[in-house]
Amino acid sequence: MTMGEVSQQSIEVQTLSELMNEEKCRAYVEWLMEHIGSGSVRVASSMLVKRVANLLVAPVLSAATYYNNGIGIRPEHCHLFHLAAPSADSAFPYMVLSDARVTVPEESSRESWRAGIVKELFADCLTPFLKTVAAVGSVSKETLWENVMVRIAPVYSYDEEQDEATCQRMRDDFSFLAMNAPGELFGMSKNPLASFAEKGQDGCFTGRSRRLTCCLYYQMAPEYCLKCPKQ
Repeated sequence: MTMGEVSQQSIEVQTLSELMNEEKCRAYVEWLMEHIGSGSVRVASSMLVKRVANLLVAPVLSAATYYNNGIGIRPEHCHLFHLAAPSADSAFPYMVLSDARVTVPEESSRESWRAGIVKELFADCLTPFLKTVAAVGSVSKETLWENVMVRIAPVYSYDEEQDEATCQRMRDDFSFLAMNAPGELFGMSKNPLASFAEKGQDGCFTGRSRRLTCCLYYQMAPEYCLKCPKQ
């Protein structure tokens, strides 16, 4: 995640707020389908949500859990852009933030601070975008939410070098996100991530070892995802 201006070498630029408009989103997904060679808007839509979850959701949650820094973002400040070859290492979009604010929790109010971060990230930003992509791409919201979860779960994978305080925040934050956070923080009637978490052998929640839905990646590549239910 970077702050700044969109590269002048960009060949396509969209903000997340623009992609909440169905007409603009449809035009972009159709362009993306051709650009990445996905073969269908359905596949392109699924890949787009995976990419945005990697570029935006994972960094925001990492900052909150590992550093107690809340990155406040607005969809109009999240710019997706594609670089022209040969500058591009990927055909998928990159992201730059034109504005953001950073908050830190008071010692006695981390839970309410965390809830605010989740609401701003999901209810105010990601969920409206995801709903529009689901509509224009004719892909299920369940698939798209599981795409988000597969980018969230690695953030909370334990490392032997991490101190106990960090590990405890990881356990607490993932349990909150995946199980305990009310649907309203996601702009939904219920928590959309809960179906995609399971309790590990240590009794702590983790991402499912096998997906419930297929992200459709196999339709544009000669392989399946490691957790694909079709394998």
